[in-house]
Amino acid sequence: MKRNLRSSSPPNTHRRQPVAHRGLWLLLSVVCGLWSVGCEGLQRKFTRKPKHPQPPPTPIIQFQDYTRAMTPLDRYRKHYMMFDYWNSELADALRSNPPNPKRLKRASADSLTELTTLQTLLDDATAARLAPLIEERTAMDQQLQRGLAGGQAQLIGRTVEAHERQLHREFFWRDVQDKLKP
Repeated sequence: MKRNLRSSSPPNTHRRQPVAHRGLWLLLSVVCGLWSVGCEGLQRKFTRKPKHPQPPPTPIIQFQDYTRAMTPLDRYRKHYMMFDYWNSELADALRSNPPNPKRLKRASADSLTELTTLQTLLDDATAARLAPLIEERTAMDQQLQRGLAGGQAQLIGRTVEAHERQLHREFFWRDVQDKLKP
């Protein structure tokens, strides 16, 4: 009769188990080693610090030439664009439901400031044509600073849009570039 050699020998499980544990320990020690090498705090702990502090780095200074001032056309275009921005902010604030009073006051005051700045940049004849628009805008600003009643927002919104069209039609920067103060 043939004997089954596999079943007759005792199971050899004790040999395999330490090999598996060794592989697990090896993997765990490699992971911990990589972690400790990459750990900034641990690296900082074992690095030597210099005995004398290093001098602070010297700043790089680049002077800008401000002798060339903005041309009158550049200044007018800048304030024209700022007026356009604040005017559109005012129109958006008037269209919102319910209108935000702080946003209305700020946009109205800033658009009026930019409009008066535009007037100071124009020569006397062209500035006189802009004066009625500024007077209307000043009255509108005072009304907005006091507060709005129910249907006033739509009425003022239409007036703001009409002022914007008039300013684009008559006081666009390309149209008045030869009418600016030097």
